Amino acid sequence: MTLPYPQVVDQVARAQSRLEATLSTLTEEQARGASGLPGWTRGHVATHLARNADGLRRFVLGVQSGEPQEMYPGGPPARAAAIEEGADRPVELLVADVRFAGRRLVDDLATLEPGQWDVEVKWRQPVTAGQIPTLRWRELEIHHLDLDLGHTCTDWPEEFVESTLDSQLPQLAAVAPDLTVPDLPRAELLAWLIGRPTTPDLPVPPPWPF
Repeated sequence: MTLPYPQVVDQVARAQSRLEATLSTLTEEQARGASGLPGWTRGHVATHLARNADGLRRFVLGVQSGEPQEMYPGGPPARAAAIEEGADRPVELLVADVRFAGRRLVDDLATLEPGQWDVEVKWRQPVTAGQIPTLRWRELEIHHLDLDLGHTCTDWPEEFVESTLDSQLPQLAAVAPDLTVPDLPRAELLAWLIGRPTTPDLPVPPPWPF
């Protein structure tokens, strides 16, 4: 299931809205509490989502200007420092940051022209600009779950589940051909695939992304 670029941008906007609705209920105590990611509070997850939006926007701006930009100037250490620095901010600032950065990215994604979608950008591995919305969609849906505020894999849109499984299951087969893929409902299968299993005693897939 491959969605056209404009439809993925629309899904990113919808995912952003759902995330904002969840964050609107966030308390100061919850923000300092543990998220579903080891070693990270919910404040870390929220800050990461904001900085991820900024990083992907740099890709967009680089494509538009013809001058490629790094996602995180300064590399992984600078990325980690920015997340750590922002994690303990008051809830009002955390939420405003996620809202502003996320909405700005959605607006900028909509400005990329079809002729620019094939321009290569340097993510973890080279990808095209046309894949930037998909990268953001995954961040929003997966880390919404990681906030551990009642949003589960069963809340993921079917389009997200199916499009991600369609692209990632073949990659899993390539890197772990002998691994038995468990028989699970589709959303739970995706949760397992990306290291967020909902059922114990399942085979362990390689770390995602593959």
